Amino acid sequence: MAVRLDPVRRHGIRVDEALPLYAWYEDIDFTRLLGRHGAILRLAGARGVHLGTKLGRTPGRRLGYSQVANSVYLARKGTYPWSHALPSLLRHTLKNAARSPWPEPWADRFGRLRGNLLALADWARGRLSPGRVLEL
Repeated sequence: MAVRLDPVRRHGIRVDEALPLYAWYEDIDFTRLLGRHGAILRLAGARGVHLGTKLGRTPGRRLGYSQVANSVYLARKGTYPWSHALPSLLRHTLKNAARSPWPEPWADRFGRLRGNLLALADWARGRLSPGRVLEL
């Protein structure tokens, strides 16, 4: 992702620090805030390099909690529509449930599922918060 700093500075756009540990949703939030002030372009000829790793740096339970909590947080904030947030959190939860018995070697699917379920329970109790992931 490449960003012009002028609109970022002019409009005071910042990465939301209430989203610890799961940077993918931080990118969605940042991009949608920036998109309110100009066009977001996808260039078909552009190429990038992803330096991610299959071996997770975030324990499964924390990642699973963030998959739900961050989607709900951003939908409430208005930078991620509910029509995307709900399918996203359901897709993650169902995929983690389906793959828990036979996980990939690099993924803690059972831990992710536990995190998903904990976040859903917190949401039902009215105490869902992305920052709670730091307590897990």
